[in-house]
Amino acid sequence: MKFRVQILGFFLAAAALASSTHAQQHRSIPPTPEDRITIDASTPIPPPETGYLHLGGTSSTGHSLQVNSRYLVLDGKPWLPVMGELHYSRLPESEWEDEILKMKAAGIDIISTYVIWIHHEEIEGSFDWTGRRDLRHFVELCAKHHMYVWLRPGPWDHGEVRNGGFPDWLNKLPNTRTNDPTYLHYVDRFFRQIATQGNGFMFKDGGPVIGTQLENEYSLHGPGRGAEHILKLKQLALAAGIDPPLFSVTGWPSLDFPPQEVLPVSGGYPDGFWYGSQTNLPPSITYLFNFNRELGDMGATVPSEDSTGKVHLEHDPYLAAEEGGGMATAYHRRPVLSADDIAALTLTGIGSGMNLYGYYMFHGGTNPHGRQTTLEESQATGFPNDLPQYTYDFQAPLGEFGQQRDSYSKTRLLHLFLNAYGPELAPMAAFAPAHHSRDPADTSTPRVAVRSNGTSGFLFVNNYARQLPMPARPHFQVDINLPTGHVLIPQNPIDIPANTYFAWPFHLALGDAVLTYSTTQLLTRLTLPDGHRLVVFYALPGIPAEFSFDPNSIAHLTASTGHINRSPSATTIRNLTPGLNSTIDLEDDHGTKTTLLLLTKPQAEQVSLIDSSGQSHLLLTASTLLFDGSSLRLRSTASPTQHLSTLPALSLASGSPKQNGLWTTYTFTQPEQHPTLAISPLHPATLRATMEMGPYVDWRKGSVPTVPPDSAFAEAATWHLTIPHPSHPGIHELLLDIHYTGDIARLTSPSGNVLDDHFFNGLPWQVGLLHLGPDESTPSLTLQILPMPSAAPIYLDPSARKLLAAHPHSATLTRVKLIPEYESQVRINP
Repeated sequence: MKFRVQILGFFLAAAALASSTHAQQHRSIPPTPEDRITIDASTPIPPPETGYLHLGGTSSTGHSLQVNSRYLVLDGKPWLPVMGELHYSRLPESEWEDEILKMKAAGIDIISTYVIWIHHEEIEGSFDWTGRRDLRHFVELCAKHHMYVWLRPGPWDHGEVRNGGFPDWLNKLPNTRTNDPTYLHYVDRFFRQIATQGNGFMFKDGGPVIGTQLENEYSLHGPGRGAEHILKLKQLALAAGIDPPLFSVTGWPSLDFPPQEVLPVSGGYPDGFWYGSQTNLPPSITYLFNFNRELGDMGATVPSEDSTGKVHLEHDPYLAAEEGGGMATAYHRRPVLSADDIAALTLTGIGSGMNLYGYYMFHGGTNPHGRQTTLEESQATGFPNDLPQYTYDFQAPLGEFGQQRDSYSKTRLLHLFLNAYGPELAPMAAFAPAHHSRDPADTSTPRVAVRSNGTSGFLFVNNYARQLPMPARPHFQVDINLPTGHVLIPQNPIDIPANTYFAWPFHLALGDAVLTYSTTQLLTRLTLPDGHRLVVFYALPGIPAEFSFDPNSIAHLTASTGHINRSPSATTIRNLTPGLNSTIDLEDDHGTKTTLLLLTKPQAEQVSLIDSSGQSHLLLTASTLLFDGSSLRLRSTASPTQHLSTLPALSLASGSPKQNGLWTTYTFTQPEQHPTLAISPLHPATLRATMEMGPYVDWRKGSVPTVPPDSAFAEAATWHLTIPHPSHPGIHELLLDIHYTGDIARLTSPSGNVLDDHFFNGLPWQVGLLHLGPDESTPSLTLQILPMPSAAPIYLDPSARKLLAAHPHSATLTRVKLIPEYESQVRINP
C-alpha cells in the first residue's frame, strides 16, 4: 500500500509580533520569532490543465461531469465529493434504502461498491442478480435518493473475499488478470451482465453511475499486462455498455496504467490486519500531510516505480478511494480503531490536497452464504489472511447492522464542511512549511498545512496520531505569506491541546464582509427563508473561540457573547461562549446580513443538513436520522424518547414543538420495552493449548496462526439463547449485545447454519436479530465461543489484552443483553 505523506511544520524564523506589549497580555511568556510557523503560499497558482484526460461526459438531462488536472467539475462548478464504500451484496436488500439514507445524512455524495464476481457467478454460467445480489435495484435506490454510484467491478477486487472475488472455476485458469483470450472472454461476459444491470442508469442516461474502477491492487507488467491490460479492460467495459464519464485505477502497487484513460486513486489506513507484527505498529504516515504523493505504500505515486515513464502525475488530480473508514479483523491481527483514528485521517487527506475523499469502508456488512463454499479470504485458499466467515463489520462508521458509531458523527463534521465549501476548496493548492520532518514518529514538529487560492483559504492542523500521544502545542501561531500579503493566525499565540485536529478559515468572504480568520471550525452554511444567510461554526475543546474581521468590510457587528475589540486593523471577538443560540450578526457595506452561529463540538456532531421543498434545514439530534424527502425517521438505542431540533422550523405532522431561541425542538416517545433474553449453558469449552500456523509468506517474513476448522467448535463453550420478539412496531431492530473473552464466537440457527461470527478483539459483538433474513430470523439461537490458547501468537489491542488477562485461556460470557432500537417516524407537511 502506497500513500505518500509529509510531516509538516518546522519552527522557522518569522517577523516580530506587531505589538509585543499587547501579545504579552494574552500569555505569560513573551512571544519569540521561533514560536511562529511560517508557510509560504505566495507562489502563483496556475490554472488546471484541461483537455489531456480522455474522460468526462454529459447526460441526457443536461448535466455535465468533467475532470481536469486538479479537480472534478460538476455542471461547470468545482466539485469536491465524499465517497463511501458499501457492498450491496453484503447487506440484505431490505436494508439498502435505509442505509443509503444514513450515508446521505452523513454528507456522503457517492457510494462506491464492489461488484464481486463470486457473489454473482459462483457456479460457471449460473448468474445470480436476485435478492441481496440485485445490483440493478441497488443502483435504482441510489438514483431515487440522488446518490451517485462508483462501480468497482474488478474483475479482481480483493475486498477480503474468497479468491479476491474470482469464482473458484475462474481461479483455475492459468493466465488471469492478463490479456489472455480465454480470460478476456469470461471478463467480457461478466461485464455484459453488469452492463445489463446498469442499463439506463449510466450518467449519460441521466442515471447515478459516474465512475468505474478497473482492477485493484494490480502489479503485473509486460506484454498483455500492466497498462495494456488496464486499457483492454476499459475497452471491454465500454463495448459492454459500462460507460460512465470517469474511470479509475488504484495507484498501488505500481503506476503501470494507460495515461489519459484512467484516474489513479490513492488511499491509506491507520493500521492493517495484514501485517505480521504481534505488537503495535510504528506510527503511521497517514497522519502526516502528504502534498506531493511522495510517501507511503498505498497510492504512492513514486515516479521511479513507472518503468515505462508514461505516467506524469501533474496531469492527474489527487483523488482517494481507500482512506480507512475502519479496519477489518484478521485471525492473526485484530486492531481496534477509535473514532479519532478515522476522522483525523480525513482531515490530513483534505489538507494534503485530496479532491475526492473516498472511504473504505463507510458501511460494514456480512458475507452472503455461498452455494458451494463460504466466501471469505482464507489461508486455506492461498491468500495470506484468515478473515471471519461472515462478518465484515470493518469497525466502519456504519456497522454491519447499520449501527451508527462515533466515527460517523466525527467524520460528518468534515463532510458537511466539504459539502458546503467544496467549490471553493477544490481549486485551492496545498502548501507546506519550507522545512518539515518526514518522520511519522516525530512529535516535536507541528503538523500544519494550508490550502489557498492565493487570496483566501484554510489552515489545517493535525495534532493527533494513532497510538502516538501528541503533546500540547504552546504559543501556537502561523504566519501565512500570500501574494496579497501576510495573515497571522491568530493575532496572539494560543495553546493547542494535545491530540486535537482541525481546520481554520482565513480571508473567508461573508458577502462583502471578510472574516480574516477564526480559531473555530466551519461546519456548513445555508440561506434562511427571509434570504438571511447563516454560517455555522463549532468551537474546539480547549481552544478559545476567536473571530477577527477586516473592519473596512463591516458596517455593523454585534455578538451574543464575548468581548468585541475594535481597532483600525481588526475587529476581533474573543471569549465567545458556544451554544445553540451563540451568534454573531454582521452587515456588510451593501446591507447584506449574515449570522454566524457558534455551536459546541458535541452539538455540531449531532447536526445534519436536509433540503425540504427547496429550503435547507439544520437538524440536530442524537438519534440516527433518515430523511426520504417527505418524512423523517429517528432511531435510537439510548432511549425510547427522542429529541429533534430544527433551524429553520419544519412543519411536522406530529410532535409537540417548543421554541428554544433560533431552534424549534420536537420530542417523540415510543413505549419502553425490556426484552428478556433467556440463556441456558449447554457445555463448557475444552482448553486449547496451541494454534496451528499457516504457510510462510515472503513479504511478511514469516507465518501467522491459521483459523481453526469448523470441527473445532465441537469443543467450544456453548449456550442456548431464547429471543423474544418485540411486541410493538416502535422497535426497528433488536441488537444482541455480547461481551465475552475467548478466541472466536459464532451464532448458529437451530438447523446448524452459521449466521454470524466474530474474532475476539475486546469490543462487544453486536448482531441485529430482526434483519438476519426472512429464513434466518429465529427465537432460538446457539452461541459458541472457542477459548484463546495460552501464548497465542496474535496481535490484540492492549484493551483486549487486559480483558483477556482477567479470564485467561477460557471462553467466558461476561454479559449478554438485548438492546432495542426505537424508531419514531413523522411526516413533513408540504
